[in-house]
Amino acid sequence: MNRKAESGSRMAKVPPAYRNSPARTESWRGPIERLAWAGKGVGRSEDGRLLLLEAPLALFPGEVVEAEVIWKARHGEGRVTRWVTRDPRRAEAACPVAEICGGCELWESGRHAPELKRLMTADLLRRQLGEGVPWSWHPAPELARRHRIQLHWDGAALGYFRRHSHALVPVSACPAAAEPLSEAIPRLQAAILGRMLPTRPGRWELSTGTPAQTVWATDERGRTWVLEPDGWQRNAEPIRHQLGETALLHEPGAFFQVSPPWAAEAFGDLLRSWNLKGDTLYDLFGGVGFFSALLGDRFRHRVLVESGETAVVWARRNLEAAGRPSDCLVADVAAWVPEGLGSPEDVILLDPPRAGLEPALCDRLLTANAGTLVLVGCDGAAFCRDLKRLASAWQLEQLAMLDLFPLTTHVEGVAMMTRRP
Repeated sequence: MNRKAESGSRMAKVPPAYRNSPARTESWRGPIERLAWAGKGVGRSEDGRLLLLEAPLALFPGEVVEAEVIWKARHGEGRVTRWVTRDPRRAEAACPVAEICGGCELWESGRHAPELKRLMTADLLRRQLGEGVPWSWHPAPELARRHRIQLHWDGAALGYFRRHSHALVPVSACPAAAEPLSEAIPRLQAAILGRMLPTRPGRWELSTGTPAQTVWATDERGRTWVLEPDGWQRNAEPIRHQLGETALLHEPGAFFQVSPPWAAEAFGDLLRSWNLKGDTLYDLFGGVGFFSALLGDRFRHRVLVESGETAVVWARRNLEAAGRPSDCLVADVAAWVPEGLGSPEDVILLDPPRAGLEPALCDRLLTANAGTLVLVGCDGAAFCRDLKRLASAWQLEQLAMLDLFPLTTHVEGVAMMTRRP
């Protein structure tokens, strides 16, 4: 369907809101007043109740839409089924499955995606932290692409999950991925169909290094193949990311930044502008040493703590190769952090999983003696929650939001806090 067709044209059929819910759905039509966190459009019922709407494509404030809605006591929730009027800034989606694929939410936003993400981020921060909290916005460069994608093989086709479903959307390319990854998708499917790779249904990860060249494929069992000119060959070599003067290596299939070149640039510039330095850097949830490598020359000593044993092995190798040997420890961070951690010249940096900090860990951080704490978070709600939990002992000095996940509604938060007297 041509998305530039007249404003009243119908989209592909969208499942009704909350299909498995016993609540009755109703049709709603009205304008999008503003964007809320996660790209949800905010509308309003005739009696004034707020309505949160999700959509298969980006929403612009001011657009008029139709939706299937479930009304609750104080608000409504629903899904957009049709655009009545479309913002003239909309652009043709570069992805042929944009309306049904669950991988990206901001197709048709075009070059205005960073601005839409800034609006939804501003709404979150205003509601969670208050009107007067200053923050900076760091949009992704236009050419930032993913260096890791996860595909699913169902026994017949390879693709992504459909939005709100485990049904497969077959794909032969992915415009959100680095070009070598996108080009490798049909070769991966052909190798599975030809029984040159395992045929059992499951998840596959395609990943590449920096710069994006060689492609690795990793199955659910952790077995890895590298794409050679003559096909996929078993390979246990690590993935290498050359980020400025620093090289970071990790095993295929392991967690790493989604868009490493942009992440290194964004974090590096930001933390240098904050003049982050000191005696000891406590790099907690440190992975393979990303932050210790970025900041290593600004600290006399580094202590990296990570629960993944293999990640710690690579962190130790990476930091030694960079001339920044560190104490790299395998431990659960929440259990490892003691009361009164650090001294006034030290910095604690935490990059926890999406769920954020455990309450017990927050409690121990409230007693820390370090002079500075840096919190990184990839889930906006959990990030704001943790900032508020820490506020009784830590004063927020700097707050930045980074668009490290282009074409999605996800944003990375970074906060620098100083110890209250």
